[in-house]
Amino acid sequence: MFQWDRGNLRKIKAHKIEQEEAEQALLNGPILVYSQEVESEPRFVYYGETNAGRLLAVIITERGDNIRVVTSYDLDAGQRRDYIQRRAQGE
Repeated sequence: MFQWDRGNLRKIKAHKIEQEEAEQALLNGPILVYSQEVESEPRFVYYGETNAGRLLAVIITERGDNIRVVTSYDLDAGQRRDYIQRRAQGE
């Protein structure tokens, strides 16, 4: 399901995020914020929450049946407000 290698693990480690946290944020009913195309590959930006309540942005691409996490980082104050507001509205 999730596709990991040295490259994307290095990117999330730079933001002090563990592989399990990024996966949890994607499995716990994340909110799709927007999509974009990078080098002709669709990428999707999600806001999600880990089992411990950490709020993360997780950027992914889909390759076949696999989900590749491009990177992940903690939500900033504005993103946190957006996430909380959207959750309150039922997203």
